[in-house]
Amino acid sequence: MSAKPGEGHPTRIANIWLPLAVVAASCLCLWKVCRICSIEVHPKCVTVVYDRRRKTIFATSADRERKRGELSRAKYYNPLYYLSTFFMSINHSMIMIPPSSFYGAFTLPRSVLEPPGEAVECSIKDIKASDGAVEMVLTIRYVIPFDQLERYLAAVGPQPPNQAIAIAAAHVARIRCADISIGILISLTRREGVFTMVYRNHLAMKLMSELAVRLIDMKIENVELL
Repeated sequence: MSAKPGEGHPTRIANIWLPLAVVAASCLCLWKVCRICSIEVHPKCVTVVYDRRRKTIFATSADRERKRGELSRAKYYNPLYYLSTFFMSINHSMIMIPPSSFYGAFTLPRSVLEPPGEAVECSIKDIKASDGAVEMVLTIRYVIPFDQLERYLAAVGPQPPNQAIAIAAAHVARIRCADISIGILISLTRREGVFTMVYRNHLAMKLMSELAVRLIDMKIENVELL
C-alpha cells in the first residue's frame, strides 16, 4: 500500500528539528557553565587556577601570553582543560574554574612575574649580634619566575609570598648577625663591606630553594641598637 502524499512530512520535520534542539540545549548548558564558573581578571593581576588535591596549577590568566616551553607544569588531558583553554582564548578578561570543589583560585599582582618585581618591607626585631642586639629594616624586591609557579604553589600555597619572605629574611639575619659586632652593623660603610653582600647571597639562595622566589634586590634601610 503506498503512503498518502504528505504523510511522512511531520517525520521529516522532527528529524530536522530534533538535532537542532539538542545542539541548542547543549550550547545553552555550555554557556551557563562558562558563566557560572568564570571569574573576571583584573588587568594588573594574574589569576591562578589550581588543583587542591595535587597541588598543581590547572591554568593561569597569563598562559596565553607565554610560549609553550614556559608552561612547565603537570599536563591535563581532560575536556575541562581544553574547554578552559578555549574559553580564555576567546575572552581575555575572564578565566574559567572547573565546577568542582577540587579546584580553587588565587590572585597575584602581575608585576611579580618579571623585573622590577614587587617590593616588601621587613622589620626584624631583636637580632642577636656578637655583642648586643639590633633591629633591622629591609626592603626586598623579588619576582616569581613564571616557570616556577607550580613549585611556588607547593612551597608557599595559594597566597602572596610577603609573610614567607619576611620569615626567611629574619631567619637568615639571625644566622648571619650572630658572629658580627654591633659596630659593623650600625656603620653603613663597614656593613656594606663586610655584611650586606654575604647576607644578600644567603637570602637569595634560601628564597629560591625554599619558596621558588627570585631575589632582585635587597636594601638595608636602617639598623638600630636595642
